[in-house]
Amino acid sequence: MRKEPPPASSPSSTVTKLFVCFETKPLVATLLALTLLLLIWNLPPYYQNLLSTTRPCSAPSDTPTTTPSTATATSTSTSTSTSTSTATTTSLLASGTNASLPYTTAPVAKKKYSAPKLSDPNKRIFQAYGNAAALFVQMGAYRGGPTTFAVVGLASKPIHVFGRPWFKCEWISNDGSSFRAKAYKMLPDWGYGRVYTVVIVNCTFPFNPNRGNIGGRLMVNAYYGESPRKYEKFMALEEAPGSYDDAKYHPPFQYEYLYCGSSLYGNLSADRMREWMAYHAWFFGPSSHFVFHDTGGVTPEVKAVLEPWVRAGRVTLQDIRAQAEFDGYYYNQFLIVNDCLHRYRHAANWTFYFDVDEYIYLPVGNTLESVLNEFSDYTQFTIEQNPMSSVLCLSDSSQDYSRAWGFEKLLFRESRTGIRRDRKYAIQAKNAYATGVHMSENVIGKTLHKTETKIRYYHYHNSITVHEELCREYLPLSAKNNVTWYNKLPYVYDDNMKKLVNTIKDFERKTIGNAQANS
Repeated sequence: MRKEPPPASSPSSTVTKLFVCFETKPLVATLLALTLLLLIWNLPPYYQNLLSTTRPCSAPSDTPTTTPSTATATSTSTSTSTSTSTATTTSLLASGTNASLPYTTAPVAKKKYSAPKLSDPNKRIFQAYGNAAALFVQMGAYRGGPTTFAVVGLASKPIHVFGRPWFKCEWISNDGSSFRAKAYKMLPDWGYGRVYTVVIVNCTFPFNPNRGNIGGRLMVNAYYGESPRKYEKFMALEEAPGSYDDAKYHPPFQYEYLYCGSSLYGNLSADRMREWMAYHAWFFGPSSHFVFHDTGGVTPEVKAVLEPWVRAGRVTLQDIRAQAEFDGYYYNQFLIVNDCLHRYRHAANWTFYFDVDEYIYLPVGNTLESVLNEFSDYTQFTIEQNPMSSVLCLSDSSQDYSRAWGFEKLLFRESRTGIRRDRKYAIQAKNAYATGVHMSENVIGKTLHKTETKIRYYHYHNSITVHEELCREYLPLSAKNNVTWYNKLPYVYDDNMKKLVNTIKDFERKTIGNAQANS
């Protein structure tokens, strides 16, 4: 029987075999490479040290080769910052870890090198992680005049209390020239700071550094301590070409009076804010402006109360809720009042500082203009407090207290004499370098305290967060003519503010119309 010869291989089958051959090998190589990559990726964190302390196989050379443990010891003695992880790597290699490595090294030169001595086991290393507080946290930077600037911010309180940090200023002009000035720092929060304290950095140059009005940048070096070698450098302020206006820093200013509000926090009553705003918009007149700082107290209801005044150009509302990241005193109110001082330093003749549960009052016969003209030789004056009860009202059936304003029905003043009470103040900001909550200690000029016959303020403490009815204790009508003792404190009847309420309501209606819900 004749055997058939095997079929001849066709060209196409040969190509197919070759294709399979060439396709399989790269696939296997790719899979091996991916497996190796995943293995390296999932190694513990010390794999980098393992790899960095070994040498790949190479041709013998004249350079000495060290064992992994020697290399690790060298690394430890060179850098103390990695001593912990390096020591761990050394112990792993010394215990036989290198036996599992894919290669080993051996000395190739006949020269013998002595390994460096290991670190003294009794020399302890202090390893720092992270930062508890920033060296400087800038809130604002402002030009204070032709030659002076103020940088307002927070800084780590322990550094400034126990150390000697300092600052240096430099102006870099847009033409490349630069001028330096030694900075002067102020800590205006009277030691009340917590993790952070308030720092005002004053940079004063011998001349206007923005020569020719070509623009430039104010750079600040913040030093950690007395040594000039360790510092942080940042740009505090930038002036565009042609933006400097010398007239801005001289009278007449934009406003007669400016209100710098402290931090607004808590669950504020929209009704109380409405009453306060209407009263003081009337009190200070049309040439005044109000700056509020929201740290969480401006709810949608409060914002709705302020919005008509914002549209009328009477109010600026700044969102400063980010201050909560930096633990300073009482919602960082020292920071806020200082930022407002420098931001609006040349915006008004007088700047007032008081709270939204306090009402400035002029005794009969005084006008604000006449009082401030009399005080014009002083840089600042303080204002005495009239503390009012926030719960006592007259039991008067003829009154609808549910529709009455707060200062219309809270009419009993605490009457102790001969004691020191908190004071608020007004200041000619152009003469102040820094300020506080109750007065400034960094001013040029005199301070006046005996002002109670000219100007006072009524303080309705704890009323600003009451959303229900304010009248919670009722006194007989005879209390008008007698001293009432409540919680061991004497109170007398005082209706000075009530006498103004109809005038204020009419003013509100004429100024912002029916924007407010109820009259």
